[in-house]
This record gives sequence, structure tokens and C-alpha cells, in this order.
Amino acid sequence: MIDYLGNKITWVPTLKSSKKPKYILIAESIERDIQNGKLLHGDRLPPQRVIANFLGINHGTVTRAYKLCEEKGLLTGIVGKGTFVSSNAGLPVQLLTDHNDKNIISLGMVLPLYETNTFIEKQLKSISELMDYNIALKYCPPEGHIKHRYIAAKWLNQYKIESSPDNIIITSGTQNALSIILVSLFSKSDRIIVDELTYTGLKSLAKYLGIILIPVQSDESGINIELLEQTCKREKAKGIYLMPDCHNPTSVTVGEKKREEIGKIISRHNLLLIEDGACSFTIKNKLTPISAFVPDRGFYIFGTSKALNPTLRISYIVSPSKYTKKLQQGINNLNWMASPYNAEMVSLLQTTMKYEEIVKVKLAILEERNTIFDQIFNNFKFTRSKTSLFRYLEIPDEYSSMELERIALEHGVQIFSTNRFLVGKNNNCNAIRISVSSTDNIKELEMGLKIVREIIK
Repeated sequence: MIDYLGNKITWVPTLKSSKKPKYILIAESIERDIQNGKLLHGDRLPPQRVIANFLGINHGTVTRAYKLCEEKGLLTGIVGKGTFVSSNAGLPVQLLTDHNDKNIISLGMVLPLYETNTFIEKQLKSISELMDYNIALKYCPPEGHIKHRYIAAKWLNQYKIESSPDNIIITSGTQNALSIILVSLFSKSDRIIVDELTYTGLKSLAKYLGIILIPVQSDESGINIELLEQTCKREKAKGIYLMPDCHNPTSVTVGEKKREEIGKIISRHNLLLIEDGACSFTIKNKLTPISAFVPDRGFYIFGTSKALNPTLRISYIVSPSKYTKKLQQGINNLNWMASPYNAEMVSLLQTTMKYEEIVKVKLAILEERNTIFDQIFNNFKFTRSKTSLFRYLEIPDEYSSMELERIALEHGVQIFSTNRFLVGKNNNCNAIRISVSSTDNIKELEMGLKIVREIIK
């Protein structure tokens, strides 16, 4: 099919006979063709003027239809490139949220081993009498109370993170920390380099703020150094977001030498580094953070939700001195402060060494769970990890990871396609992420893993 300018048209909407407004009919056609497979993830839709001329209707009608589809998560617009079918398009709503059905074995959401909650409860009760309520029940500065920042600065040394209390900002979790950094230091249309597969929370936040994510392919050891250098030269990026400790979703941990090489690239191209340490507690042999190689440009986010419990919602931003004021202003504008009560609780867990006791218990459970995963999928290709919260499993080319996600749910198991984590439209990673930390017990985990294995077979 050729338009009036001689350009080939690969798709046009089919409007059903109806009294509905035409923009709704166009939107319904888009949704229908996504469901039946005529439009696939990453497909570029014809320009709105082309569709308008083809149908003989007003250009604004098509614009309205495209906008409606964007609001429903079916389409995504990229400035200067066009409108594409979204990575979540075609997925039932229940696949995009946590599944609370008790008949579903949850291997999708990465949860912090709720089976340890009884043990954590005992630890919290044991320190309750030590609580400094004079601090815990009062307002504090936006960056957090000096006592909590002082304790955190000393405690973070075990993770090879050097800082002072003045360089620490206490936040209400890692997502809040990311929000504060992006709002404080980045503007709409700024570009941030990321792994081709990256944390979904960053994807949604960047989209909300109008920040453009630039994907770089990875290899078996993490982000590809040569492609990263080429991207830095080609793109006018302001920042880079990385998760070198147990990357989500691949569970790859970047080696020390490569971290230093990445640091040199960051310095050479004047990038701001956002280093996410949400899963750093799962790495037994601690490595030097990339931010240590760029101390004047690196922001390290250390989260405690997975290591402890998400209800505490305490994370730390370790910031270069020259940016702390901007971050303090950012947290003041967003949520004033993290909970001093929660910060006091986490500080007590750190000073009494009970934090390490909780982590030790969790790592032992994770080691057992990962061993079961290795045994069940021993004939498959996956990233090796002894204590990860999740695993990255490659699947045969004849399967689609999104289709496998849907079929698995029909068989009572929730898993996540790597399409959820994809930035851009070129998916070279046909794989799924399987959480080993989300089931209530090991027996349920083993049952879910075996179901997934049989489905793939």
C-alpha cells in the first residue's frame, strides 16, 4: 500500500461500522490489531497525517486516537522518531501488577523473603527499648538527622563506600532516591545512558519526567565498553544509570577492572553517574563501587528494603559535596524528609549488628533457593548466581518471552518477560526473569520452577 507521497504503508486501521466517534474506532482498531498480532512490540505506526489522508478525515482525529492509545499504554511516542507499539501492549492488565491470587505461584515480583519476617520481628522487638524517641518522633532536616547519617557513613564502609555524614541524604526507599536525583539534577529531554535491559522503576520515572533513556547493549560481563564509548561520543548524554552489583534483570555483577574502565569513560564524557545498590547486600565478596572511581560525579544509592523489609523504606544517597544542597532542596520539595522513626530503627539494627544477622539468614535461604534453580534448569542457559534474589533464563528462539509469560500465568505461575525491562525497540534478549525470593516457601518455589521448565520443554 502506497500513500500519496509514494511511501510504503505497512499498516492502516480498519474501522468497523459504528456510530462511535472515529477517533475511538481508530483506537479500537489499534488495540484489536495488537491483540491479534498484526501490530507487534516496537512496530512504528504511520504518521498521523498519512492515516488522516488515507481515511479522508481530520488530522486532529488521528492525533486524538493516538493519544488515547498512549494513555492506555498501547503506544509510546519518541520525539523525532515517531509512534511505536509499547512493550506492555497486548498484555492483560493483571500481568502488569502484582498478582494476589492465592492460586498463582509468584515468580515475578522480587520480594524480600517474607518467610524471614518472624525472625525480623524478633530483632525489631529486641531493639524497641533502645529507640531514641526524642529523635524518632520529631521533624528532622530534609537530608535526615545527623545521628542517622553519621551511623550510616561508618556502616557503609563494609560495602567499600567512603563517605561522611555531610554527603549522605536519607530517603524513603530507592525509588524515592531516584526521583530526588532526577528532579534535582536533570531536566526534561535530558539524556541518560542505561543498559538495554534496565530497572522498570527508572523507565517509568524517566517517562513521567520526560527524560530520554539511551540504551547500550550488554555482554556477559555487563554493559559493553566499546558500545558505551561509541554512545557517549554520539549522544549528548548528561548521565548514566547502572546497577553493577547483581544487575536487574540479568543478575550480572560487573568485575573490578571493568568498573574502573567505566569510571574513566564517565570522567572523559562528563557524565553524572547514578549507581543503584539495591541488591548489593547479596554480593558476598564486596567490590569497589563505580562511583568510587568518579567521586566528584558519582551518586551511590544504597537501599535497605530488600535486605531488611520494605515497610522501613530507608535508602541512602551518597553524593558528591557540590551536589548535596541541590538534593536537599529536591527532597524538601518532594516529601520534606524520610521517616525519622524508620531511620532510627534501621540505625539501631546497624549499630547492634542485627542488620548483619538478618542479611546472613537471608543469604543462607537464597543460596538454597538458587541451588534448586540451578538443578531444575541445569540444561538451560542462565546467568550463574549463588545468592541472587532473581535469575535470568534464556529461552529457545521459537518461543516469545511475552507469550511464555502469558502461558505460564495460565498454568498458575507468574514470571516476567525481559520486554518489561527493555529500553528501545531492538530486543536481542529473548529471556525471562524468575524471582526466587517471592514464594512463601521453598516447596512452592520448586513447584513453580518445574512448571516453567515443562512449559518451555
